[in-house]
Amino acid sequence: MEEERSILELISDVTEFNEFHLYFMDEDVDQAMAAIIKLISKPDATRAAAPLVVRLQALSSKFALMAKYHMLYDTEETKEEKTRKKNTFMTLSAELEKLANAVKYLVK
Repeated sequence: MEEERSILELISDVTEFNEFHLYFMDEDVDQAMAAIIKLISKPDATRAAAPLVVRLQALSSKFALMAKYHMLYDTEETKEEKTRKKNTFMTLSAELEKLANAVKYLVK
């Protein structure tokens, strides 16, 4: 059986994901990126579908809320920085939701 790799090892395989890690320094962003990488490298998610779907949807919800926070409440950042973070979190949220739906479809 293949040994599980750490989240940061998986993320470091993809330069852009590593840049996300360095930019946000958020464990949930790291876990979202790791889930994406795992599903890309090994798309058979039927073994642990229910917990994976719940986790992906929970992360999606968190990132949607973080996008709203950066859009409406964060007063310490420049407008450009707020927009960049908001857009990134909105994209993460939407794509994780799509992934969760794809996993649900796989197990039907």
